[in-house]
Amino acid sequence: MKKISSRFLAAGLVLAFAFDYLFYKKPFGISYTFWISLSVLLLVTLSQIEKVKPRWASIILGLTAIGLSSGTFLRLEPFTRFISAASAMLVLMILAASYRYGYWIWYRLLDYLIQLIHLLGGAFSRAWILVFPQRNQDAEDIESGQNQEKSKKSRPIWPVLRGIGLAFPILLILAALLASADPIFNRGLKSFIEFFHIENLPEYAFRLIYILILAYFFSGVFIHAIYPKQNIEKPDPLKPRMQPFLGNVETTVVLSSINILFALFLIIQFRYFFGGQSNIADTGFTFSEYARKGFNELVAVAVISLLIYLAFSSITRQKKRSQFRILTILNVLLFGQVLVILVSGFQRLALYESAYGFSRLRTYSTLFIPWLAALIITVVVLEIIRRQGHFALALFITGIGFVATFIIFNVDGFIARQNISRASISSQEGYALDYEYLDTLSNDAIPIMLQTYQTTGGMEKDAITASLVCRWYKMAAQEKKPWQGFNLSENNAMRQLSVYQSTWEQYSLSERPDYPYSLVTIDGQEYDCLYSSFD
Repeated sequence: MKKISSRFLAAGLVLAFAFDYLFYKKPFGISYTFWISLSVLLLVTLSQIEKVKPRWASIILGLTAIGLSSGTFLRLEPFTRFISAASAMLVLMILAASYRYGYWIWYRLLDYLIQLIHLLGGAFSRAWILVFPQRNQDAEDIESGQNQEKSKKSRPIWPVLRGIGLAFPILLILAALLASADPIFNRGLKSFIEFFHIENLPEYAFRLIYILILAYFFSGVFIHAIYPKQNIEKPDPLKPRMQPFLGNVETTVVLSSINILFALFLIIQFRYFFGGQSNIADTGFTFSEYARKGFNELVAVAVISLLIYLAFSSITRQKKRSQFRILTILNVLLFGQVLVILVSGFQRLALYESAYGFSRLRTYSTLFIPWLAALIITVVVLEIIRRQGHFALALFITGIGFVATFIIFNVDGFIARQNISRASISSQEGYALDYEYLDTLSNDAIPIMLQTYQTTGGMEKDAITASLVCRWYKMAAQEKKPWQGFNLSENNAMRQLSVYQSTWEQYSLSERPDYPYSLVTIDGQEYDCLYSSFD
C-alpha cells in the first residue's frame, strides 16, 4: 500500500488558508480566479512530487477551470459571474475526480455523476490517515527496510497540532494566575493581548476551525485525485450502462407519433407565424402578442425532445441493421423539426424584443438558443455515425461554450446598446428609452453609455446623463476595495467616468425622504438613482 505523505495535508492547509485570506469578509473578484489557479497549481505540483504524470486531458480541464473563473473579475453582471464561478468549480471537481487517468472525455452522464460522488466520499475519508495515522502503517515501513528513526520522522505533523490544542487552555489558566500574582507580568501580558487583538478571539477560533475543516477536505481531494482507491479502466461510452429492454416497434410508434405532432405544429407555424403579420392579424392577435406567447414552451419542447431521445436510445433493443436505420431516420427527422421549432422560438423572441426592448432574461434566452441548437446538431451527427455515447462530452463542451459566451459577450453592455439604439431609431413610433431599467444594469454598461452619451441628443441623452451622474457619485463615495475584490470591468468604468468628472460634478444629488435612493435633475426632469440603491 502506498504511504500517503503529510505533504498532502500541507497542501490542504495552504489551500484552506488561501480560502480564508481571499474570501473571508472580502469582496468577490479576482480572488476567485486566483484561488482556482492555486488549486490547479497545487494539484499539479503534488503530482510531480509524487511522480504521477498528469494526462493531457487533465491539463486541458485545469486550464478550462481557470479560464471559466475569469468571469468573476471581467464582468459585473450577476448571472455571468454566477455561472462563471459555478462552472469553474464544477470543472475543477471533474478535474480532481479524473486527474490520475484523464478519462473524463469518455465519460457518460452517469459516469460524471458517479465520479463526483466518489470524489465527495474521498474528501470525507481519504485524509483520515493523515490526521490519525495507523500503527500498522509504521510497521509496514519498518518491514520494508526503513528504520524506526526514519519512520518517526515521516509521521504527519498532526500530533504537534493536537499537542498545541491541548496546551492552549492550560497556558491560558496559568498565564491568568501569573498575571494576577505579578503586576509587571500583568502589564506585559496586556501589551501582548493588545498586539494580537485577543478581543477577537471568538472570530479567530471560528476561522481556525473552518480552516482546519477545509484543510481536511482539501487534503482528501488531493489524495483522491492522485491516488484513487482503485485502478479505473477506460470507460467505453458506446457500451450501454443497462440492458435494453424495450422493443423496436414500441419506440418506432413513440417517435413516429411525436414527429407527426411536430409536423402539424410546424404547418400552422408556416401558415401564421412564418407567413407574415397579415396572416397573424386574421387570428385576432397582434404581431407582438403572438410573438410573446409560447416562447418558453417551445424551448421546453426542444429540451424534452433531447431527454426523450436519450431515454429511448438507452432502453431500446436494436438487433438488426434495418431497425437501427429506421430509428436513425426517425430521430434525425425529429431533431430536424425541433431545430425549426427553435427557429420559430428565436423569431418570437426577436419580435418580442423589438416590441418591448431587451432585458437580461430575454438576452439570456437569445444566447441560450444557438448553443442548444448546436447541441442538437451534434446529437444528430453522433446518431448518424453511431457514436451516441459521446453525448455527455458534447453536452460538456457546449456548456463550456455557453458560459464562455457570457464572459466574452458583456450582457449588460449589449442590453444598453440595443435599448438606446431602439429608442433613438424608433422614437417617432413612441418607443422611449426605459431609463429605470437602464439604471439597474451593472457598470458593465458604462462604456456603451459613454459612447452614446457623446453622440445622442434629446431625452435619451438626458436619461443617460442622469444614470452616469448617479453611478459616478456612488463609485466616488465607495471605499477602496482590497485587491481580492479587484474587478476589471469596474476599474475600467471608474477610469472612463473620471474623464468626465467635471461634467458630472455640475449636477448634485437630492435625497428622497420616503425612498431609499437619491435623485438627480437634468433639464428640469427628475431621475431616480436606482443603481445607487444596489450593492
